[in-house]
Amino acid sequence: MPDLDLRRLTGKIVIVAPHMDDEALACGGLIANLPCKDDVHIIYATDGMKSPAPIIPGRDKTSPDLGKTRMQESVEAMKLLGIPEYNLHFLCLPEAQLREHLSSLRNLLRNKIRTIAPEQIFIPFRYDRHPDHLAVNHVVVSDYQKSDTQPQVIEYFVYYRWRLLSKRDIRKYIRPQFLFKLEIGDVAQQKRQALDCFLSQTTIYYPWQTRPILTSILLDEECQNPEFFLLSNDSPVGAAVFSNSVLWIQLAHRLEPFLQKWKYRTGAALKRLLQNDVRESN
Repeated sequence: MPDLDLRRLTGKIVIVAPHMDDEALACGGLIANLPCKDDVHIIYATDGMKSPAPIIPGRDKTSPDLGKTRMQESVEAMKLLGIPEYNLHFLCLPEAQLREHLSSLRNLLRNKIRTIAPEQIFIPFRYDRHPDHLAVNHVVVSDYQKSDTQPQVIEYFVYYRWRLLSKRDIRKYIRPQFLFKLEIGDVAQQKRQALDCFLSQTTIYYPWQTRPILTSILLDEECQNPEFFLLSNDSPVGAAVFSNSVLWIQLAHRLEPFLQKWKYRTGAALKRLLQNDVRESN
């Protein structure tokens, strides 16, 4: 598996983040290591209004300023990594609904990217588990992949942990010659400080939550391990990038999001019931 050569990343860079915190999770070490921060632009696709999401809709509620709070968290996080606020662009499309707004997403991204004119565009992996991430990948790849005159498209990894795969990590099934590694040990603390800015995700932000969206264990792992990237223009399309278990990966890709959502909501509901029983017994 080759190392990612930062010297290849010349000119302007765009990182398209479906949600505020995706940029720090998947590319925090990369951003910290890039020499010219003024050439790095982050485009956030969604409005940030669905995370945390109510466990019991109608009973559990979020605050009306959640989206603005999450935007400010990204501003503070990127400031720690050296990215100026004027290089952050918020499209404010409805979170968790990008598939229903593909036309708007395509037009907004296309116009913004043309204005910035980057040499490289970073997007979520083509087999990410989150529908918003897949929408971003689809829109950008359909516009820019496999073209000699367009920016290099590079895929990053957020939801790469899969319970239905024996290796538990979708990256381990990718043909190693197409996967590039970036060691981030020298900037690990800086990445962690940036991630700690996302209080809405790293703390129990509302009383009805049973755990943070991003746990300390997960953050430690993200900051201790390398970041990985897939150069779309230089790799096979679709599932051909995998070395084995292709059919199972395609099936698991459909099942994983439902199982994850069911596990979270069921676990949270059970924990709440136990907490209520304890209160009543006291």
